[in-house]
Amino acid sequence: MSWRSCKKFDAHVHVLPDERTAQFLSNEGPGAPWAGCGVDDYLRRMDRYGIERALLLPANDQYLYDQDPNETNRFLGKLVREHPDRFWAFADVTASGAYFIEQTPYILEKAVTEYGLSGLKIHPTNLHMDADDLRLVPVLRKAAELGVPVMFHANPCRLGFHDNCAPDKINRMIQIFPDLDIITAHLGGMKWQDAVSGCTWADMSFVLPELAGLYGVEQANRILRAFGPERLIFGTDFPQGEYDAYFDLLDQMDFTGEEIDRIAWGNIEKLLAPGKDGQ
Repeated sequence: MSWRSCKKFDAHVHVLPDERTAQFLSNEGPGAPWAGCGVDDYLRRMDRYGIERALLLPANDQYLYDQDPNETNRFLGKLVREHPDRFWAFADVTASGAYFIEQTPYILEKAVTEYGLSGLKIHPTNLHMDADDLRLVPVLRKAAELGVPVMFHANPCRLGFHDNCAPDKINRMIQIFPDLDIITAHLGGMKWQDAVSGCTWADMSFVLPELAGLYGVEQANRILRAFGPERLIFGTDFPQGEYDAYFDLLDQMDFTGEEIDRIAWGNIEKLLAPGKDGQ
């Protein structure tokens, strides 16, 4: 089975409002990745590469989206309503100082119950808090109550506070919330061994080409095998991940057709189906 022809659900995609893409176009030119990630741009890319569905993710970043997370969630909910067969989306939260603990559960509940979003995205680095910070407990408890999954950004790539998204910290939250489906994004980055040993679901977005460049395709294949097809979720981190690069790498690996179906579609569908009437 070819990755170019199989049924695919990209579970890590960023689509920006038109005013944001226009800013990137003006400031950085047409070659900037974020200048070409409007909804129409991405729908054309979905058709070109056979991506049947996509999970739209915020970044807890007021400079990419809106300063008010409710506005970002409203924007994402509008895309889900306009393209119900193609888009799912997770809710945004942003750093709000002492109000974070009180506000975020209500922001998430509104995103799910009013805007039709299907989960929560936590980007510890952009929130300026560790992945196991106890300030996250109320919003994670709300996610568990609502029965929606949570995705943690996990790519500790530099010294200092960037380590706050390390997978060993996410593992602690998995232990605290055994009733919550938690997705570790980017395989835990270069700390993938910590993610293998403790994390549950893991998406391969952004980092797969990095692993193949560092270790070669065979070792990247072994790393994915260490996670196992029952835990892996296909994702690219569009606009920072290229489909051609992913397909070329994955087609060199030894996954069976049944395993590809699980990674490319089945695992993420299983997580999201309860949040969207079982579609």
